[in-house]
Amino acid sequence: MSKDYFNNRLILILLILFISIACIAIFQDYLHAKRNSSSFYFEESLLFKTVWFYFPPLLLSIKKLFNHKVSTSTPNLIKVFALYTSVHVLLVALSIWILSSIFRDQAYGIIKVLTFTLSNDLVSILMVYGAFIAVIKYWQLNKAKQAPLTIKTVEPSHKYLTINSGRTHEIIKLEDIIIIKSATPYVNVELAQKTHLYSATLKSIISELDHRFIRIHRSMIVNIDKVLSYKSRLNGDYDLILENGTEVRLSRNYVKAFKQQFDSSHLVDI
Repeated sequence: MSKDYFNNRLILILLILFISIACIAIFQDYLHAKRNSSSFYFEESLLFKTVWFYFPPLLLSIKKLFNHKVSTSTPNLIKVFALYTSVHVLLVALSIWILSSIFRDQAYGIIKVLTFTLSNDLVSILMVYGAFIAVIKYWQLNKAKQAPLTIKTVEPSHKYLTINSGRTHEIIKLEDIIIIKSATPYVNVELAQKTHLYSATLKSIISELDHRFIRIHRSMIVNIDKVLSYKSRLNGDYDLILENGTEVRLSRNYVKAFKQQFDSSHLVDI
């Protein structure tokens, strides 16, 4: 269903609704006149029912306002509510004053029309705008809840790790690292065929790694892509089997995070 179709349908519904209300209000004036044995003037009754004809365009204006990404925060809603109720009251008063000066021998005074509108129609105006704005707020909240969660995949900021050992600087691909162990005041960076001694701490080196690396122990970080399987020790800890045949311990404090990372990474691979 297109947006234009929806907007046109909404316009039609609002027009039918408020024209019907205006007709009922005119009929109510007729019944009131008959009950009190007084004269009924259709033109005069119609003139004072212009209050209902301003609702469709002004309500659609509110809808467009919020469709253009205007915030539906409470302060904004209060401002819109106050603005549109004030504009509506003034438009009705001006319309009655202008039309009466055109079609009647004696025009209604603008102040008298304004006070009449406030005393007779203010509650209806407040209720309509309040209800419409409340519906918009509910609609926006419900739309936000039903919107699919967009997960952004962050690409690794580094593809290499530079090992500084004395005067030697060696660049290592992150994908080649199997495990990193603490060996205070150094860390051991283990590859399949070689181990590098790096003057750093686990805390500092983890900021240079990407999402493939996860802590499995207070003194150990593993490349999740190098883990083939894991099995429970039945005491809360686990043993990890790495692709180079090494078996390392997964501490119970890191089990939950490891399982989530391991399962998600292998799900992507599948």
